[in-house]
Amino acid sequence: MKKTGNELSGAWEEPGVIGTRVEIEGGRITVLWRGGPVLVTKFKTVEKNGFTELVLEDKGLRYRGALTDYATVTSVTVRDDIIELEKSFPITGPSKDILKRTANNRYGNYDIEDGVLEELAGKWRNDDMDAEAVFSGGTMTFFGTKRKVHVLRPGRQSSGPYIIADEDPSVDDMGGFSRFEYLNGTLTTRMLICDGPTVTLVFKKIK
Repeated sequence: MKKTGNELSGAWEEPGVIGTRVEIEGGRITVLWRGGPVLVTKFKTVEKNGFTELVLEDKGLRYRGALTDYATVTSVTVRDDIIELEKSFPITGPSKDILKRTANNRYGNYDIEDGVLEELAGKWRNDDMDAEAVFSGGTMTFFGTKRKVHVLRPGRQSSGPYIIADEDPSVDDMGGFSRFEYLNGTLTTRMLICDGPTVTLVFKKIK
C-alpha cells in the first residue's frame, strides 16, 4: 500500500549511528549528514511491487557552502516502515543507509533546556590556561569567538551533565575544544588533541 508524505512525516535515522538522518514533512524531504542539511527537496510517492518509492525533485547531495555535489541520491524506498536511502559517490560508488523512525532531534538523544542559560549567565574562568568563557543570553564567547548556543539535557531517562552546544547541530566542537559540560556549578571542556593525553579544563564562575 502506497504511503503518503503525511504518513511518512517525522525523523528517520540508522539506529546507533551518527551520520545520515532524514526528515520528512508533507511532500518535502530533508537529508542531513551529521546534523547538517545536504539536500532539501520536494518529492512524490509511487507504489512499486509492494513498496513505496519517493521520487525526488532534486537528487544532489551538497555540503553547505560547497559549489558541487559530493554524491547523488539514486533511490529512496519505504518498506515495512523502513527507509532505504541509496546514494552514488563519484569515487567509491554506491552506498545504502537503512533508516528507522527516531525520537532523536538533530542533536541526538537530548532535549533543549535553555532555561539553564540563566544559571550560566556571566563570566567563567580557568586559571591554568588563563581562559574565560562568557555567557550572555543565548550566546557564549570563548577565546574571542562568539557563538549562539543551546543547553542540552540527556533525554529519555538518561543521566549526565548538561551539554553546551553550538546552535548549529552540525558543529560538534568549540573551536579546538569539546562541547562544554555543566554539572553542579562547574563547567568543563577538553582540548581536542589527536596524538596526546586528554587535557580537561575546569571553569569556575567569577562574575
